[in-house]
Amino acid sequence: MVFRRCPQCGSTSDDAYGFCIKCGHEFPEIPKTEGTCPLCGFQNPEEADFCVKCGTPLIFKNQLENNSIINPVVITKTVPKAQEAPKRTTFQTIMVIFGYLFSILGGLLGLIIAIYLVTRKNPSLKKHGYIQLAIFIFYIALIIILYATGNIPGDIIAQYRQILSGNITSLRL
Repeated sequence: MVFRRCPQCGSTSDDAYGFCIKCGHEFPEIPKTEGTCPLCGFQNPEEADFCVKCGTPLIFKNQLENNSIINPVVITKTVPKAQEAPKRTTFQTIMVIFGYLFSILGGLLGLIIAIYLVTRKNPSLKKHGYIQLAIFIFYIALIIILYATGNIPGDIIAQYRQILSGNITSLRL
């Protein structure tokens, strides 16, 4: 199998078909001389092991005695692997657990931990931080809806403010 570049459309096609598979251009017969490039057909000097025009290995070189054609080596570019996410430390694992706990309980500490997790480079930690933020936002929206519909009386919120300021130690129902 020899790959050739079509002079009409520029795509690479297998020479076994005798024509370009993209545009139908018929390939001329490749003269089997030592210096002819199988891809572009350029006549190279005798000492060249690779085509000086396109860099393709000259597969007919030193093969003319036994009239056999070998398959050319397909040269591919190696794509660098994506960088792996940094490993999660024990501290970060504990922060994820406490973040969920405090987000579900509805405390300000849950919001702080969620923001901490969102700012990390590890995509797993970011995901947990966004989930905890969503839980916190859900609870805030639920409290606002319950207060707006009258299911939470205004005096309980006033008592809660007094507890936060340190004036009262418990809620009176």
